[in-house]
Amino acid sequence: MARLATHHKEGRDPNENDDRAVGGTCSRFALADGASTSARAEEWAEILVYAYVIKGVDILDPIVLETLRSDWRRRVHAGDLPWYALAKLQLGGAATFVGVDIDSDEQRYRAFAIGDACLLHIRRGRVITTGPLQHPRQFGRTPPLITTQVRDNSHQAALWEHGDGYARGDQLVLASDGLAKYLLEQHCNGATIDLAAIPDNDNEFREWVADARRAGMDNDDTTICLVQL
Repeated sequence: MARLATHHKEGRDPNENDDRAVGGTCSRFALADGASTSARAEEWAEILVYAYVIKGVDILDPIVLETLRSDWRRRVHAGDLPWYALAKLQLGGAATFVGVDIDSDEQRYRAFAIGDACLLHIRRGRVITTGPLQHPRQFGRTPPLITTQVRDNSHQAALWEHGDGYARGDQLVLASDGLAKYLLEQHCNGATIDLAAIPDNDNEFREWVADARRAGMDNDDTTICLVQL
């Protein structure tokens, strides 16, 4: 099972949140953080997580990826659009991504990610594995992205893949960049990460995010998919 929660960037409307995450009782979970500088990033993020979790496809397979890109173009060009909206769409959409596939029979998981959306494997409040980034100083303004541009394979050079076993009671955290950086700061400072303190109730999560931002977490769309193993 997974706990999902999200909160938009302060100063923006909730519908401007470009993060998307999908979880449930299945073996796959995913989170994508749409790049706000790209076009219709929220649509691209949703396409990626839905394809990986619900359709169960390999979103980085070249043929599959081109199909998903075509799907994005169909969605965003639907209806009559003003010229300036059409001009921005030429830039294409882009997103970071992290996905995990769990084999409960073997008690193992496989994960992959592009960019600064991160996976943290946590046991009793301590980080066992984190990727693609391992330290708060690695976060920046221009992470690698999966884009909607035809035949753009630049993300391949930044692909992070990881497989490992897990123990009962372990937790996997899929987190957008601001939250991932905040949790890694706690880890690097030697603190125990108390995931139980992160609520899944929307109102309480918003309050938790506000408190975390006052404590130094970056003001950005903030999303978590917490998988209890």
